[in-house]
Amino acid sequence: MTQTRYRWRVVGNEALLNQLESDIAQNNLSHAYIFSGPPETGKRTVAVTLAHILQCENDFCHDCKICMQISKGIHSETMEFRDDGEQLGIDAMRDLVVRLNLTPSATYKIVIIERAERMTLEAANCLLKTLEEPPAQTLFILTTDNIRELLPTVISRCRTLGFRLCEEDGLFNFLKEKYFDIDDSTLKLVCELSLGRPGVAFKILEDPEIMRFYKSLYQDLSRFFDFNNAFERMVYLQEFIEDKDRITIFLDIFTHLTRRKLLAGEADPSRYLRLIDAISFTKLALRQHVNSRLALENLMLSF
Repeated sequence: MTQTRYRWRVVGNEALLNQLESDIAQNNLSHAYIFSGPPETGKRTVAVTLAHILQCENDFCHDCKICMQISKGIHSETMEFRDDGEQLGIDAMRDLVVRLNLTPSATYKIVIIERAERMTLEAANCLLKTLEEPPAQTLFILTTDNIRELLPTVISRCRTLGFRLCEEDGLFNFLKEKYFDIDDSTLKLVCELSLGRPGVAFKILEDPEIMRFYKSLYQDLSRFFDFNNAFERMVYLQEFIEDKDRITIFLDIFTHLTRRKLLAGEADPSRYLRLIDAISFTKLALRQHVNSRLALENLMLSF
């Protein structure tokens, strides 16, 4: 793999980063990108780094006024819509269109929309009109955890780059360099707990409470398959019902352990295939704001 020129501050996805650097060097940037892939794989980090590279007059020096402004989220021509857990509505997109049509004060106008699937249908259609006829020197970067939730017409106006989970060896080596004072056994455990998501690995290593939560959840779920009925499983899940973040973590680790059992060739593989489908359906239902208790009860009944 060719070494990247810029410091992207992510691990893995080198082919994707090389493609972006090639687009920059050949002046072949698309006017709009979709960064698609699992959460915590570096999509937003790469988007913001690309903004630094394009806006900085000193080849991404990290230290100039523009770099500092982008890092603080106050650069007037780098507009970022962070994921706040709420829908992104039509008013925000209308305001954006107005800003994009003002006289630019930088090389580019860059728009970063984190988890673009949050857009309402009206907001997405408003954005679509601008994607079809973008102002000059405007770059859109949409990140998404599930590209199937974006409008096909929006997807068709963008160049899609797919982010992947990080392989365990690559993640371990990266963590070993960054957290050199932590022992190898802990780093290997974190690689397993993070499920190939560098952002999750960083959170686990930097917060002892999160570390304890992940270790406890992983150990509990390893025994989850031994529970005799749906009622016992729902009793265990009570603490997750009202915590969306914990439900997401539970479902991710549950999927990982189910796949491990499937690959291990345990009896009745069809059971694990059905369960993987049921977990995926539950994730979709929760994204569509189905009652969390109802969604988890249905999952436990399909166990």
